[in-house]
Amino acid sequence: MQFLAMLTMLIDHLGIVLFPETPWLRHIGRLAMPLYAYALVLGYGRTRSFRRYALRLAAIAVLSQLPYQYALMEPDESFEFNVVFTLLVSLAVLRLVDLSISSTSARDPRTGAIAHGGSHGTAWRLMTAAGIAASGCLLLELLPFDYGAYLLLLVLIYRCTAGQVATALHFFLNALYLLLGFPPYQMYSLLATLLIAHAPKALDAIGRIRIPRWLWLSFYPAHLAVLAAIRLLAAG
Repeated sequence: MQFLAMLTMLIDHLGIVLFPETPWLRHIGRLAMPLYAYALVLGYGRTRSFRRYALRLAAIAVLSQLPYQYALMEPDESFEFNVVFTLLVSLAVLRLVDLSISSTSARDPRTGAIAHGGSHGTAWRLMTAAGIAASGCLLLELLPFDYGAYLLLLVLIYRCTAGQVATALHFFLNALYLLLGFPPYQMYSLLATLLIAHAPKALDAIGRIRIPRWLWLSFYPAHLAVLAAIRLLAAG
């Protein structure tokens, strides 16, 4: 999956920088972001140190920001946080949701006494989790994050659902954001969820293409730096 995520992202960015008149490159590139969102969910579930995982993501985000601005943003466009910052916020939301569920299941929310489950405790945990997710969405929309709340919502879909439910929710998420102004070709991103949900063997086969860890971690800032250099040289 790492190989496919990197390849589709590279194709997408080549379409932006070098081949803007070739729209099918952007269509292929729609698969990249969902694959990275799914990789975040998998990484969060498997990591033995959340702190180190978050710090690695933060380092990639910081190192990528300047190349991102020069490679993918127009000179007259305002500042925007690159997508790794959006993934970092999404990771924080996942962590806070899990912590809130574990803490609120231990004590009654009204009295502080040890809770023993029940419908009230479940409802409280769900409301707490929903409030954290809503706060994350608000932050991503109020500040200029690439993909905004859309990416966080997709991460939550992958975290909380699977199979046909995940596919349906991703479809409705895309439909909603099309009404809010996303380009129609964003619908191609659904192909990534179809692959994740309904063709895991194909995804596993692609996953056998081993990517060195250093390449996986450095690819985003490194390829943006190369594209930024190409763009600056072309501009004279």
